[in-house]
Amino acid sequence: MSLEIERKYLQVDFDVVRAALKAQGAHNLGAHFERNDIFDTPSAELVAGSRLLRLRTQEWPGKTRYMLTLKLPAEQQGARFKVREEHELEVVHDLGMRSVLEGLGFRVTARYEKIREQWRWEDMEADLDVLPFMTAVELEGEAEHILRVAWRLGFGEGQASIKSYHDLHQEWQRQNSMPPSLSFVFSEEQRRFWRQKLGLPEGVSHAAA
Repeated sequence: MSLEIERKYLQVDFDVVRAALKAQGAHNLGAHFERNDIFDTPSAELVAGSRLLRLRTQEWPGKTRYMLTLKLPAEQQGARFKVREEHELEVVHDLGMRSVLEGLGFRVTARYEKIREQWRWEDMEADLDVLPFMTAVELEGEAEHILRVAWRLGFGEGQASIKSYHDLHQEWQRQNSMPPSLSFVFSEEQRRFWRQKLGLPEGVSHAAA
């Protein structure tokens, strides 16, 4: 078991962030295309208990990784950071894992995609995320380290958020008078652009759950 402690920073300029990370000696781990399938029971028992079961596909040129993650509410909570208990396992066979989950009564209830550019700085991870509706920087590590790194990157408290991308997407839909949807995926044109930019083969279209 491990605790996931993170904070997002919104309305940031990626070019400025990259320059600051380089100046601090951070290591760029590269960018990848990411697809996330959220599983739940037909009666949504997991989300009702603030639990999340996710199967993530990460694609780099010549490499694909599948990660199964279970997130649970953590006893340690706070208003300044998003804290979850996290259990994560790399799996070899995507379709096999899906069959297991479906056989246990779970189904895909939401799907989302993003482009994630990962940076490693000492014991911190800084992720530059491009989603279909927004961009953000996510910092993950110990709470005091997140605050230190955020200050050194020039982030202000007004840019900080502990909301999930799901919650931010819900807000964005309301602000733009759009019907609610649990999923957020790139359009075919956006997906083609990003996959070409990342040097990936054209992917299979995944309709929103």
